[in-house]
Amino acid sequence: SVPQAADKNMSKESFSSLLPKALSAVLNPAVPPTLNSDPRPRSPEKNIKPNVEQLQAELKDLRDQFEQMKSRHNEEIKLLMNELDEEKRIRLTLQVEVHLSL
Repeated sequence: SVPQAADKNMSKESFSSLLPKALSAVLNPAVPPTLNSDPRPRSPEKNIKPNVEQLQAELKDLRDQFEQMKSRHNEEIKLLMNELDEEKRIRLTLQVEVHLSL
């Protein structure tokens, strides 16, 4: 029927318009300032060796940043998998409709 076809076209258009935004958000996430700035600015003074405590603190910070990035990456992968599942569902629905209309 015509109203159902119009509803399906509208939902497909709205989904299609959201997909590029979602992919853009996933592929180009805003990096929190804590992840792209060094917590301790380095001074240009010559040959100052960092002590063990400073190195341990920096290592801890780097590990924390790595865990945050890993967590965000896993969330993005889940989002992409959900979007892929939705696309598969839509494709299968359309295939069934086409097959039934023949």
